Amino acid sequence: MTNPRRRRVSRGLRSARSYWSGIRWRKLLELGPFHWRDLAPWRAVRVTVGVVVPLVAGAAGGHLDYGAFASLGALPAGFTSFQGVTRSRVTAVALASVGMAVSTFVGGATAAAAPWMLVPVVIVWGYLVGLAVCLGPRLSVAAIQWSVALLIAVGLPLGPGEAALRAGLVLAGGLFQGILVALSWAFRRGDRERAALAESYRLLAAYASRLAAGHFEPPPARPFPAAAALADPNPLLPVAVRLNQLGLLEQAERVRTSLAALAEGAADGLSGAVSDSAAAARALDLVADTLSSGRADRVKRVGELRRYVTELGVHSGTRSHWAAEALFGQLRAITGELARLDSPAGRGPEGDGKRRTVVPTAQDDIGWTALTLRANLTPAGETGRHAVRLAVVAGLAEVLVQTTGLFEGRWVVLTIFLVLKPDYTSTVYRSTQRVIGTLAGAGLGAAAAWAAHPAPGWLITAAALTVAAAYALFEVNYLLYSGFLTAYIVILLDILGFPAETTAMARLVDTAIGGAIALVAYSVWPTWEGLTAQEKFARLVEANGTYATALLRQLAHPGAFGPARLRALQAAARRARTDAEASTARLADEPPHPPLTPAVAVTFIAAVTRLAHCELSLHAVVPPHGPAADKGGATAGTDAGRLDSMASTFSTTMNSLAEALRTLEPLGPLPSLHRLRTEPRHPSTLDPRLPLVMDNLADAADTLTDVLRRALAPP
Repeated sequence: MTNPRRRRVSRGLRSARSYWSGIRWRKLLELGPFHWRDLAPWRAVRVTVGVVVPLVAGAAGGHLDYGAFASLGALPAGFTSFQGVTRSRVTAVALASVGMAVSTFVGGATAAAAPWMLVPVVIVWGYLVGLAVCLGPRLSVAAIQWSVALLIAVGLPLGPGEAALRAGLVLAGGLFQGILVALSWAFRRGDRERAALAESYRLLAAYASRLAAGHFEPPPARPFPAAAALADPNPLLPVAVRLNQLGLLEQAERVRTSLAALAEGAADGLSGAVSDSAAAARALDLVADTLSSGRADRVKRVGELRRYVTELGVHSGTRSHWAAEALFGQLRAITGELARLDSPAGRGPEGDGKRRTVVPTAQDDIGWTALTLRANLTPAGETGRHAVRLAVVAGLAEVLVQTTGLFEGRWVVLTIFLVLKPDYTSTVYRSTQRVIGTLAGAGLGAAAAWAAHPAPGWLITAAALTVAAAYALFEVNYLLYSGFLTAYIVILLDILGFPAETTAMARLVDTAIGGAIALVAYSVWPTWEGLTAQEKFARLVEANGTYATALLRQLAHPGAFGPARLRALQAAARRARTDAEASTARLADEPPHPPLTPAVAVTFIAAVTRLAHCELSLHAVVPPHGPAADKGGATAGTDAGRLDSMASTFSTTMNSLAEALRTLEPLGPLPSLHRLRTEPRHPSTLDPRLPLVMDNLADAADTLTDVLRRALAPP
C-alpha cells in the first residue's frame, strides 16, 4: 500500500505543477482592464482634502512631521471610506482609524524596544487580517489598514511616549476622514436613495425588455442596489420619505417575482405574455425616469406614468393572465407611492401607520460579526486556512528581514499583506501588477520629490496630486492605483526625512521580493476553489430548499410565515446563488479539480437558476399579506396535507443533494416528487395557478438531481 505521507507529498507536487502551469503568463504583463466608468473624481476630492489638510495644518504650525503622521492616518481611512453606504461607511472608517492607531503604537514601540518581537506581532496581525476576509469587503478593507499602519510605524521606531503621540495623530487623521463623510450627509438628502431605486427599476425594465425580445431567462440573482442604500439610509432622511422608499423597494421585489412568473408564459410562446412584458418595460422605465428627475419635474412625470398604467390592459384567456394582472396592479401601486414621495414629512397616505413595509437588513451587527468569526476560526474552512497561511508567511518574511537586515524590509512584509489573497487569480495577477505599479510609482515619486525639494508647499502640492490620482483610480485599475499610491508614499516619507531616491529604490526591491514570496507561498500552500467550492454549492442548495419549503408551508397554512420572513429567505437564496456564481468564475481560472470542474459548476448553476425561476413563480402565488389577503380563507385539509407532503419531500431531496455535495459521494435513492405534483381529483380550494407552478418546481428539482447524479457518478 502506498505510504500516506508519500501520497500527500505527491498531491502537493501535482498541485504546485498545476499552479505554475495554470498561470497565464502573458496576462501578467497586461496593463488592463481599465474600468473608466468607475473613475471617481469628486469622491477623490473629498478624501484628498482629508489627507492634505493635516499636512497644511502641520506646515502652518511649524510641525510638518506631525501633519505627515496625521496624513498617514487619513490616507488608509480614505480608502476605507469607499466601503459601505452612510452610517456603515463611518463605522468602517472609525474601525480602521482605531485599529491603525493601536498598530502605530505597537509597531513604533516594539521596533524601538525589541525588534525581534515584531515577529509574533506580525503573525497575530496576519491572522486577524486574514480572518477578516469572511466579514465582507467593508470590514476586511478596514482590517487590512491595520497592517499598513503597523509596518509604516516599524520604520520609525520611537519610545512609548512619542509612539503614543504619533498614534494619536494617526487616529485624528483617520477620524477627520470620518467627519468629512458625515458632513456629506447634509448635502442632497435622499438623492443617493432615489438614485439607487432608479437603478433598481431600470434593471427591472431591462429584464422586462429582454422578455419582450424573446429571452426568457430568470431575473439576475444579485440584490437590488436600493437594498443596501435603504438598509443604511441617510440619518437626516425624514421617516415618512424613508417609508415611501421602502415601499417602492418592496414593490420592486414583487414586480421581479411577477415578471419571473410572466416569463414562463412568454417561454410557452404566448403572445399576450410578450406584449405584456413590453408594456411593463415601458412603465418601469417611466418609474426610473421619475425617480431620477428633480423634484419640480417629478409631479409631471408621475402624471404621465399614471395615465400610462391606467390604460394598461391584460390579455385574457392565457395562462399568464394572472401574472400580468398582478404586475399591472403593482405598477399602479408604485405610481401611488411615487405621488406620495415628496409629501411633507409626517403626512403620509391614509393607513400608512398600518402598512407592512419590509425593511432590508444589513449583516453588519456585532452579533452577526461574532458568529461569522467563530464559524471561520477553524482551519478546515477556506477563510481559516487563508488566515493561518497569511500569518505564517508574513511571520517568516519578518524573520527573513530581521535575519538579513534588509534595508526597509518592512515593505516586503507589507507587500505580502496586500497581495496574498484567498484566491488564485487575485494573488497571481495582483502580485505582478503591484510590482509594475511600484516600479512606475517609485520613479514618479522620486522625480516629483526632487523637483519640489526643499519647498514644503511644493512637496504638499505633489503629495496632493498623487494621492488624488490614487483615490480617483482606486476602482479603475489596480496597477495605476499602485503607481500613484507609491508616488505619494515616497513624497510623504521625503517630508519625514527619508531621502526619496533611497526610499524609491528600497520600495521597488522589497516589493519585488514580497510579491515573489507571495507567489511561492500560494504555490506551496494553495487554497484551491475547486477543493472548497462544494460547500458554497451545498449552501446554495440548502438556501433554495429552505425558501421553496417555506413557500409551500405558507400556502398550506396561511400566516405561517410573514412577508418579511419570506423576503429574508428569498434574499438568502439570492446571496447563495451570487456566491456560487462567483465561485464558478474562480474555478474557470484554476486548474481543474474533479469532480467539481468548471463545466460541472456551470451546468449546476444553470439548473439552480431554473429552480430559482420556479421559486419566484411560486412566490407570486403566495398572498402578499398572509391570511388577510387570502380571499378563499383557510386551505382545505386535504390540500394542506398535499402541500405539506410536497414541502417535506422537497426538503428531504434538497438536503440530500446538499449532503452529497459536501461529501462528494454518489447520490442514493431519493423520494419522488412526481406523485405529488399531479392535480387532485377531488374538488380543491387551491389556487388554479398552483398545479402548473408545482409541476415546474418538481421538474427543476429533477433536473438538479440528474446533474448532480451524473457529476458524482463513479468513473
